[in-house]
Amino acid sequence: MFSFFSVGVISAQMYVPIDTANLVLRTKESKMYEEGAKFYNSLALEDYKNGERSLFKKRCEGMNKVMKEDLLSGKYVFDTRFKKMMDTIVSEISTKNIQLPLGLNFYVARDNTLNASSLGNKYFVVNMGSFYFLQNEDQLSAIICHEIAHYILKHVLKDIQYQYSLKKQTELKNEISMIKENNENKSDKAYNKLKNLLYKEEDLNKQQEYEADSLGYVLYKNTRYKRVDYINSFKLQQAYDTIRPLGLHLDTYKKVFSLPAQPFKVEWLKIEDFSKYDYSKFKAKYNEDSLSSHPDTELRIKALLKSFPELAIAEKEMVATANFDSLSTVAKFEQPYVFEFQEEYGLGVYFCLFRLQQKENVAYYNNRLGVLFQKIYEARKAYTLNRYLERMDPKDQSVSYQQFLSFMWNLNLTELKNIADYYKEARL
Repeated sequence: MFSFFSVGVISAQMYVPIDTANLVLRTKESKMYEEGAKFYNSLALEDYKNGERSLFKKRCEGMNKVMKEDLLSGKYVFDTRFKKMMDTIVSEISTKNIQLPLGLNFYVARDNTLNASSLGNKYFVVNMGSFYFLQNEDQLSAIICHEIAHYILKHVLKDIQYQYSLKKQTELKNEISMIKENNENKSDKAYNKLKNLLYKEEDLNKQQEYEADSLGYVLYKNTRYKRVDYINSFKLQQAYDTIRPLGLHLDTYKKVFSLPAQPFKVEWLKIEDFSKYDYSKFKAKYNEDSLSSHPDTELRIKALLKSFPELAIAEKEMVATANFDSLSTVAKFEQPYVFEFQEEYGLGVYFCLFRLQQKENVAYYNNRLGVLFQKIYEARKAYTLNRYLERMDPKDQSVSYQQFLSFMWNLNLTELKNIADYYKEARL
C-alpha cells in the first residue's frame, strides 16, 4: 500500500540512509530487552498456576527469542531523531496519567505500514510507516495511547489464558475425539469446529480492540494533544489499510527501460490472458473479513463517539511541527531500503517505478531501482527468484500488478543485468 504526497524537508541529494550496521549497538539493545522482558515475565508468572503458568512461560520464551533475533538482525532502527520524539510523547502521556507504570519502551520497526503493537511486557513497536502516513505528533500519540491501553488491560496475557482454556475444555476434547472416531464427513465436522473456535477467538480480539480504543482515549484526553486527531488517526489507519496503487502506465515501462545499450522490447509487456479461466469454484470456506482481528474502523469510531460525545465537537487539526515533517521525510526516503531489507525486491521495484512515474526525486529512485534489480538478477541467477518476486495470481492481484509481474518474469538474465548496471550508476 502506498501514498504519494511529499514533504520537502530533506532533499534526496541530502539524504543519508539510517545506519543499521552497528552490531555493537544492536547487541546492547538485544541484551537490554532480554533482561527487561525476563524481569517483567518473572513478575507476571505470579498470576498463573500449573499448566497455565507453563504455557505463559513457553509463549514468553518464544516471543523473546524472536524479538532478540529481530533486534540483532537490524529490523529495528536506533535513531536518536525517532527516539527523541517517541520519548517526548511517552513522557507527555505518562506525566498526565500518573497511574501508568514507569519504564515503557518503544521501538521503531523498519516497516512501511501504518501500524503499532504491544508485546504485553512494557515493550511496544511502532512501524516507521506510521511517521509517514500520519500527519502530526497528536495522531502518533493516539496510536501509542491505544497500545499502552492494550498493555494496561493485559490483553496479551488474557489471550494466553484463553488459549489455555481451550485446551482444557472437556467438551472440545470430546468433540475432537468423536471426529477422529467417525470418518464420515470428518473434514466438514473438523472444519465447522475450527470455524466456531476461530469466530469465538476473533470476537474476543475485537472486544479487546474496543476496550483499547476507549481506554486509549481516556489516556489521550488528559494530554495536551487535540481530541480531533484521536479520531483522525483511526481514519488514516482505515484509509491506508485499503488504499492501493493507482497503477503503472505502459508508457512508464517504455520510458524507464529504453536504455542506450538495450532498446525496449514490446514483448516484455506480453501478459497471459486469464479471462477464460473460471475462478468461481475457488471460494473460501470462511469470510476473511468476518475473521479480522480488528473491528471495522467505522464501527470503532461510532463506538467512541457514543461513549465520548465530545469527540464529535468540531476542532481545528494540529499542524505538524518541522520536527515531525522531517521524520516523515526520513520515513519516506527509507521506504526503498525497507523493501530491500525485507527482501521484497519485486514490490520495491514496483514502488520505485511508481515514484518515477510521478517524476519524484528521479535520480534517487533510479539509484534504488538499480540496487533492487541487482538483487533480482542475483536471485534469478541462483534460481531463487520465487522468494523475492511473486507469480501472477489473477484472483488476488490488480491488473496493474499482474502487468508488472509479467514484465519482470519476461526479462531474461542478461536483460536484468543490463538494467541493474545502468541504474546502479545513477547519481543522487
